[in-house]
Amino acid sequence: MSASTLTPAQALDRARKLLALATSPNVHEAAAAAAQAQALITRHRLESWLDAATGAAVDPDPIVDARTEPLDVARRQRPWKVALAGALAEANGCLAYTLDTPEGEAIVLAGRARDRAAVAALWAWLLRRVEWLSATHGANRPRRWHEAFRVGAVDAIAERLRATTAAAHDATEGAALAVIDRALEVEREALERFAEEHLRLGRGRSLRVDAAAWRRGRAAGAELKLP
Repeated sequence: MSASTLTPAQALDRARKLLALATSPNVHEAAAAAAQAQALITRHRLESWLDAATGAAVDPDPIVDARTEPLDVARRQRPWKVALAGALAEANGCLAYTLDTPEGEAIVLAGRARDRAAVAALWAWLLRRVEWLSATHGANRPRRWHEAFRVGAVDAIAERLRATTAAAHDATEGAALAVIDRALEVEREALERFAEEHLRLGRGRSLRVDAAAWRRGRAAGAELKLP
């Protein structure tokens, strides 16, 4: 079955299988699976939008605020986790924000079910990879160093995710590009409208980190070789 004939559920299942295979201790080999998974998810989303824009039947999948199914809950969320959630949400047509709950500070996603599922799958895998990179590069370092390193790694990963999304977009040929550009614009407008109407989001916290550790983290994140 080719990627173009996959249903949303099949595309996500194939992406999860790619990530499950990425157990190699070699960072480059493991990261290649994450790149393939994101490219597969992104390409399928573009094709789904193209089908919708040209009149093909698609399953309804409204934007919802999934605060009852948070991505993560902790006493206080670490900045690098919030940044990772934001990068994955941006790459997959969602919005990530933090919310105070009785159980702790939650990372919540707003978006369509298929897109939130993609974020959750990539989140679970990349969370472990960033923690592994931090432990590998910063043995016996203090917590402050690891936090800065992980923020730097996430910054580099976010750049790679944006490049992956752009590459999947550029791979679409011919007149379909104009339709997909419009579909992307409509998707962004719908998400922004939902946030304005249903969410009251404040400004994020300012962040100061160890510059040297941040640079080490960026270098390690860049080695993940996301396209």
